[in-house]
Amino acid sequence: MYSALPILTTLIGLGGLIVGVYSFIAPVSAAQIYGVQPPRVSVKSKKTDDVTSDAENVSRHLAYSGIRNLVVGLTVLTLTWYWQYGAHSTSDKVTVQRCLGIVITTGWLTPVVDAVVTWRGAGQGVDAAIGERAALLHAARSVFWLAGGLWCLLG
Repeated sequence: MYSALPILTTLIGLGGLIVGVYSFIAPVSAAQIYGVQPPRVSVKSKKTDDVTSDAENVSRHLAYSGIRNLVVGLTVLTLTWYWQYGAHSTSDKVTVQRCLGIVITTGWLTPVVDAVVTWRGAGQGVDAAIGERAALLHAARSVFWLAGGLWCLLG
């Protein structure tokens, strides 16, 4: 009998992996999609060209923040693969499914916190609308995480 659960866990893992990789490739764009505007650096020092170094530091920080999504995505994908193809006995499959449920259920806090951060960080005007939409998207994502995690734990 086939179930939609492996598809859901694969989509959750792929989402984290893709967002994590994109955060390294295009950190500023990833931050904007996330729902926050990265700080703009426009002050030059008289002694050196600190604009470049400050912009690089901001970009580097934004790229490092993507490691969370990358690691969680890889963990969920690895556990999903092992659950579907690596575990040989029924008890192994149940154990791996429950481990996957624990990872996804605890990972459910990630989109919840993302929603709170983008909602609280939304500015005014156009930025507020973008931040509110991003917060709603993160909140909706948390529903899928919680449903998938509980399904793995209880199913």
